[in-house]
Amino acid sequence: MLKEPLLSNNIVEKKWKKPLKGFIKINFDAAVGENRIGYGTIIRDEEGFVLGGGGGFKEFRLSVEEAECMGFEESINVARRLKLKEHVLFETDHVGLVNKLNNLDNDPLL
Repeated sequence: MLKEPLLSNNIVEKKWKKPLKGFIKINFDAAVGENRIGYGTIIRDEEGFVLGGGGGFKEFRLSVEEAECMGFEESINVARRLKLKEHVLFETDHVGLVNKLNNLDNDPLL
């Protein structure tokens, strides 16, 4: 091949990582279709044991960031139902949302 491929041949494996001892990790994510969004959350303890979760679908159009916010809101609601109040870590793969929540002024996606 004379030209490099457009897509990388490197395979990246993402794996859930345990939180620090005594912490709960709440992962949330969302997916956006043409006129439908899906979102979900899963809550695990330091050993990976599932404590709860939730999610759903909505029949309307949202941006990816808005859908991720809906997933974040759902994760907060599930944590409240489980009465989790401290030592909670939230995790998402949406860097723009993370930067906004952390009040970073140099968000590359803005």
